[in-house]
This record gives sequence, structure tokens and C-alpha cells, in this order.
Amino acid sequence: MHIHNKILKKLLKEPLVHFLLIGIGLFILFSQLNDDKETKETQQIIINKSEIEVLTSTFMEENAIHPTDKEIKALLEKAIREEVLSREAITLGLDKDDRIIRHRLAQKMQYLFEDVEMVDEPSDEVLKAYFQKNKSSFSNDGDTAYNKVKQQVKSEWLAKEQEKENKLFFEDLKSHYEIILDASVRKALNMSVTK
Repeated sequence: MHIHNKILKKLLKEPLVHFLLIGIGLFILFSQLNDDKETKETQQIIINKSEIEVLTSTFMEENAIHPTDKEIKALLEKAIREEVLSREAITLGLDKDDRIIRHRLAQKMQYLFEDVEMVDEPSDEVLKAYFQKNKSSFSNDGDTAYNKVKQQVKSEWLAKEQEKENKLFFEDLKSHYEIILDASVRKALNMSVTK
């Protein structure tokens, strides 16, 4: 017994033993902390009735017939697979620095703010003033009556106003970012500062 105590005391004084004990302790602590999060935190993918309706209507648009129950299940499995894979891809950072994904996301944002009508319905006075200012673009002879082209005037006015609003909306979004061009890009484009 006495010899075992001497060996134990000698081992406890060794730095290598201290290092190993600390390493084992950290390993156990780290595995306990991470194990709980990974095994207990599962993400939810919620499929509701509207998702099924979207899948069904898309199928009907593409095939001109209502899908069978078997086809709906296959569509649902495909949608779940796509969602799982896309979430995992994002978790792995596969969406970063991908030009195609960046382009598609920018395109979706463009559609989003172009689709939202930010312009109120114009009054008749506004349309008449716009018509007078741009009369030549509505007729060849310059003698077209406002009432004959009122709908065309309204459509054009709304489109131009929406375009202005979209531009303002984008400029507001852009103002949240600092755009930096490195020296070689500025030199190639013959620019000093970006706006």
C-alpha cells in the first residue's frame, strides 16, 4: 500500500499527467455540452394545407390534370427533400460566394419590390397634366383627345411612378451597405469613389 501511495504522489507531480487529466476533462465537458444541442435540437419542416395546394396547382398547371394521391405524395416527398437539402446546404455555407444563388436571390428581391404597388391611384387632374406634358407620345397627329387614351395614360403614368418608387426603394436598401472597390477595380473603371 505504501508503495502505491509513493507512485501515485510521484505521478500527480508529473506535468504530462496534469496535461492528460485536463485534456480528458475538457473532452468530456465539450462532448457533454455539444451532444445535448446536436441530438435534442431538431429543426422543424412544417407542411400545411397551403403547401399541398401550391404543389397541386403547380402540377395542374404543368399537366392539365389533377394529381392522384400517389402523385401528391411524390410531390410532397420531393418538396421535403428539396427543403432538407437546401437547409443543409445553407448550414454548410454552400450558398456563400455562389454567383448563381446570388443572382437568383437578387432576382427574387427585384420581383418582390416590383410586384408590390407602392404608388397610389392617380387623380384625374394628375393624369390630365401628365397627358398634356406627354401628348406627343400618345398620338401621331397630336390631336388625340384625353378621354380616348385615358387608360393608356394611366398605365404609363403608373409604370413610370412605380419605376421611380422602385428606384428609391433600391437606393434606400443600398444605403445600408458600404460599397468598396479595391484599387485595381477603381483603376480599371477609371473611378475614384463610388456612390
